[in-house]
Amino acid sequence: MKKLYIILFTCTLFNSGLYAQTPAPEGKKWVKIDNLSDEFDGKKLDDKKWIGDPEKHPDFGWIGRPPALFKESSIKVNKGFMEIEVGKLDKTITSLKYKTPSIYNYYGGIIRAVQPISYGHYFESKFKMSKTEMGGGFWLMSRNNCGKKHEIDITESVGSVSPLAKDWGKIWDKIMHSNTIFRKTECNEATRSQDMIIPDVKNSDKFYTYGCWWKSPTELLFYLDGKHVYTIKPPVDFDQQLFIHFSIESYDWNPIPEDGGKVASANKEDRTAFIDYIRTYKLVDSKD
Repeated sequence: MKKLYIILFTCTLFNSGLYAQTPAPEGKKWVKIDNLSDEFDGKKLDDKKWIGDPEKHPDFGWIGRPPALFKESSIKVNKGFMEIEVGKLDKTITSLKYKTPSIYNYYGGIIRAVQPISYGHYFESKFKMSKTEMGGGFWLMSRNNCGKKHEIDITESVGSVSPLAKDWGKIWDKIMHSNTIFRKTECNEATRSQDMIIPDVKNSDKFYTYGCWWKSPTELLFYLDGKHVYTIKPPVDFDQQLFIHFSIESYDWNPIPEDGGKVASANKEDRTAFIDYIRTYKLVDSKD
């Protein structure tokens, strides 16, 4: 009976997110940062942690890549998951927010963290992609500082390959792909470092756990289901504060077909990405 209690207690600690999937360095342990972690056990998105309205974050205002608009109403918290649904809009929306008109016929969603964070931390999310041509994933972005705009894509993928996809994009329904991007601004040109692996099962057929230890400004370690899969050295020192993002969006290299494809025709479950959790950890001495 005592042995069973220990097993159950250990499982409870693991499921609570107290421990990261990747082991901590010797003499250290991972401690979860509550205001940048979420088990999605409530009834709605926690607005003290995340902003779901694409235009209400004080540092970001991107509303989505045409033809898919980010809609706050596409994001639900239900039965222990954050759900981001995609689909066809009731009517075409034309935005004049950018230099040229942006035309939207479909929708997805994005959340952004209220608080930023810098290097030295480990980020982890467990989720399953929708089964549509739209995709996205788990990433971080800095404020739009001229000449110093950084992005970390922990993973990005799509749920289904479009018949119009570029040749290199035809494996993106079964991929872990990561970027460190020195984004283009009026002060600099864009550069990036990237890597990828091809897992055994499509991103829409099972839950994967994706992780990144932003160890230092020059070293980022990436993990799939707790296993280290590659390390990326960014093109410049990544030494500033970034905000966690999670998005489901449209890609111009995997276009939604003219008839709307699976974004328009699939059932609601297949049009939904399910996010089990997002967790952020810091390192502390194991004796603490």
